[in-house]
Amino acid sequence: MSGFKLDFSGIGAAKAGTTWIAHCLGEHPSVCMAHGKETNFFLRKHISSCLPVRRYQYGSAHYDEGFEWYEQKFRHHRAGQLYGEFSNAYLADPESAGLLHAHNPAMKLLCCFRNPVDAAYAGYYQLSRVQPLPDTVEEALARYPQLIEYYCYHRNLQPFLRLFPRERMHFMVFEDIRADTTGFFRGICDFLGIDSSFVPQALNQRVNPRTVLRSRTLRDLRCAIADFMVSTPARRNLRKGLVSLGAGRLALRLFRLNEKPGTVPPMTPGTRRRLVEFYRKDNEALGEMMHRDLSHWNLCP
Repeated sequence: MSGFKLDFSGIGAAKAGTTWIAHCLGEHPSVCMAHGKETNFFLRKHISSCLPVRRYQYGSAHYDEGFEWYEQKFRHHRAGQLYGEFSNAYLADPESAGLLHAHNPAMKLLCCFRNPVDAAYAGYYQLSRVQPLPDTVEEALARYPQLIEYYCYHRNLQPFLRLFPRERMHFMVFEDIRADTTGFFRGICDFLGIDSSFVPQALNQRVNPRTVLRSRTLRDLRCAIADFMVSTPARRNLRKGLVSLGAGRLALRLFRLNEKPGTVPPMTPGTRRRLVEFYRKDNEALGEMMHRDLSHWNLCP
């Protein structure tokens, strides 16, 4: 693709409706979203590199793969479409802003925020499906502080704000999706300069339903095998060969068999109080920057 330039990128945040946003944009006739959410290309270090198991595709930085690798994610592009992607890990890597800016200084950025207390709690349970994390959120956040620091939105935005004009950044709040789903998506379309009257099929669908594990033992076995298969270049090449033969689809099917619909246990009052205090000042700074009252994020029911 001669002259390929990414037109926009979603940079976060995890557990804040970004999968739904990516699905809706992927349906828009004027948008070509990268094949597979979370390309993690404009990264030097993935936030999950601190975790026990290295997940080759979704938990690794891929900038060293080169632009030819990245461009293959857009092979389905049609003339006139915008190039876009969503990788939530960009918000956690201070170098991502520079990599994105060097690629296209005129790029537009999307970022959706959710109450960081709820997002961090939901993030723990999502990661625990694919990582052998401690059995409680308190233990996990203490052992891996990067997971809690990721949701310091205002602090992590600073590298992007230093390089990109504010008018090229569209900030959203998760709770607005439920309050006005149609208006929320139209706001994104208006920002990107595409037809805001388009209504995607995913608009009123839940595209990332919550699931819980059936067995932590099976999860740990899968993690051990996955870690073994990416631990050396030779094993990674073997893994690629097996994936080409359909082993990846089989592994995904087995992974999904170890999940069931369910809800996570309620957060303890003590955990909520500690997290509220941890995020308080960052929430206040974010609200001031957005000219929006986020004080309810700092309340302990």
